[in-house]
Amino acid sequence: MRRAWPWRRRVHVGAFCAGMLLLTWGRADILPVDPSAPVTAELVARAGSGGSSGSPLTLMGAWQLESATRDFGGYSALVALADGSLLAASDTGTLLALDRPGRATMRGSYPELAATDGRDKRDADLEALTVDRTSGTIWGAYERSNAIERYSPTLERLARVEPIAMQGWRANGGPEAMVRLADGRFVVLAEVNRRSTAQGHRAVLFPGDPTAGDAVGEGVAFAFAAPAGMRPVDMTQLADGTVLVLLRRLEWYLPPDFASAVAVLDPEAIEAGQLWRPEAVFPLPESVPQENYEGLASERIGSGASRLWLISDDNFSGFQRTLLVALEWRG
Repeated sequence: MRRAWPWRRRVHVGAFCAGMLLLTWGRADILPVDPSAPVTAELVARAGSGGSSGSPLTLMGAWQLESATRDFGGYSALVALADGSLLAASDTGTLLALDRPGRATMRGSYPELAATDGRDKRDADLEALTVDRTSGTIWGAYERSNAIERYSPTLERLARVEPIAMQGWRANGGPEAMVRLADGRFVVLAEVNRRSTAQGHRAVLFPGDPTAGDAVGEGVAFAFAAPAGMRPVDMTQLADGTVLVLLRRLEWYLPPDFASAVAVLDPEAIEAGQLWRPEAVFPLPESVPQENYEGLASERIGSGASRLWLISDDNFSGFQRTLLVALEWRG
């Protein structure tokens, strides 16, 4: 005999479904694909105060990005390239390049990834990017297939692997954050945690490029301890070796409510089979417009200071925006 759901659970599930329907009905107009469509940037928040007392984060500016092409939106990954430009990736597999980000002359374009033999066309959920700024090599992680691909600086696909250490990750909760450390190791975090929050989010540390070498895709499994209710959505490494993980919490109000924070971690504290715990967690400054931030990149701007870039995923919804945010970090 099937047990009836408690009334509170029925209410929560009903509200969730209603919210999903509302977001679907509220999707932005379907536009044609136009690679030549310009990207416009409107300043929506000026440099402001820092976060809570003792926070190393200060807002430098926030811009709303728009473009009249179907390929625009849904950005879930971000990297800062050596030439000062930014590269964002969406969960539909498209890319956005931003030249001179944060300036009045900011420009955008839509580079394409070259085709890869044997790749399922449905495998387009590109959730994470990382880069070797010396060589210009870029890596991307795909959530649906739990795969990692390597690209040349001109975005030619060079290699693809579905690591053994990631094969058990859920298709809708796979690799969400990835970083190539300065010493050549790679860290990958899954979006969804294990059966309980105490077990943390699945994670793997690769001793080198997971797409190359004799031990392709072999790595050390561990777990990431995110604060309760939050999920890792992207990560980056600062010049001093510190790793920052962008965290997000989603609450299904109408419209949805988002809370974001940055976790500080030491990559040398990663141990096989153990929880990797943040040393500190800082919420974004209150002056940062609330949105669904899923991309994080960093670049050094001076002694002891870095610039952090955030980009939001609008889910192709008319209720959300694509925002680019610049923050100063003084750790």
